[in-house]
Amino acid sequence: MSRGYSTPAVVCLCALAFICGRFLDIIPGLPEAHSGFRSTPINQGRLVQRRAIEQRGPAAQRVLGANATSGASATQVQFATFDEAARHTQQVLRSPPVEPAESGNSFYTAQPFQVLSWYPRMVLYPGFLDQARCEHIIKMAKARLRPSSLALRKSDTADKIRDVRTSQGTFISRYDDPAGVLAWVEEKAAQLTSTPVSHGEPFNVLRYEPGQHYDSHYDIFEPESYGPQPSQRMATVLFYLSDVEEGGETVFLLEGEKGLARKPTIDYKSCDVGYKYKPRRGDALLFYSLHHNGTVDGRALHGGCPVVKGEKWVATKWIRDKCFMC
Repeated sequence: MSRGYSTPAVVCLCALAFICGRFLDIIPGLPEAHSGFRSTPINQGRLVQRRAIEQRGPAAQRVLGANATSGASATQVQFATFDEAARHTQQVLRSPPVEPAESGNSFYTAQPFQVLSWYPRMVLYPGFLDQARCEHIIKMAKARLRPSSLALRKSDTADKIRDVRTSQGTFISRYDDPAGVLAWVEEKAAQLTSTPVSHGEPFNVLRYEPGQHYDSHYDIFEPESYGPQPSQRMATVLFYLSDVEEGGETVFLLEGEKGLARKPTIDYKSCDVGYKYKPRRGDALLFYSLHHNGTVDGRALHGGCPVVKGEKWVATKWIRDKCFMC
C-alpha cells in the first residue's frame, strides 16, 4: 500500500518545485551580467542568447539575431553602429588602468573595430582619424607629390609596368611634421596592431584622380623575385584621408577561404570579383600579408580600383616583421 501525502504537504512541495524551477531558469542569464563565459548545453545557450538579444533592443537584435539559434555564447558584446560601440567603450574605461609591466603602457587605448575578413585577416577601424588630422596630412603631402613608382622585380622593365600604378604620391615621416600629427597616428596604430612604432616604414601618401588606379599586387617582397630581404612587410594599414564620390575602392580579388582557387585565371586589373571596400574619410584598414607562421598569405592580393569621380587620398603604412627604424 503506497504512502499518502496530506493536502498541505502537496501544496508546499509544488510551491518549492516552482521556486526552484524559476531559480534554475534565471541562472543561465548570470554570465551576461558578469561578462564571463559559461559551459552550458546547446539548448541552454540558445535561451541565454535569445534573452540577451531581447534585452539589448532592436539594434543588437539585428546584429545577434542571425546567431540566435546557433548556440553561440551570448556574452560577446557586439554592436550594429559605431555610436553604440563608442558608448560602451566609455563605460568600460571607467575602470582605471592596472599597473603595467616595465615596457607596457599606463593608459588604455580605445577604438571600435570590425573584422571584415579572416581570409586574408582584415580589420577595419572606423573613425580612426578625425577630419582635421586627415586635412593636415593631405596638406603636407600636396607640395611633394610625384608620380608613384614601383619596386622592380628581376623580370620587370619600365615599359612593362608603365600602366600598373598611375597615382601620385610621396613619402613622409614623423620627422617631417613639427605638429606631431604623424607621430600621433603612428603611436595609436602601434597600440592597435600590437607592433612597435620602430617596425613601421614612413607613410606613403597617395592621391588618385579620375581614371587613376593601382593593379592588384602584393605588398611583400618575395626573395625569388626581389632578391634577399632583411625583413618582410607582414601587414599594411591604409588610412583613408578622403571620401570618394565614385569608384576608388580597395579590392581583394582572392578574399575568402577558397579564394586562392581563382588565382590562375585572375585579371589583375579587374574590380569585378572578390571583396571591395569603399573609402570613408577617417577609417583605417589593416590587413596581413603573412600568416602567423611567417608564410605568405596569397589571399592578401589587393589593388586600387579606378576613381570615377572625385579624388582619393590614402596614407599607407607598411609594418615589418623586424625593426625597420633601428
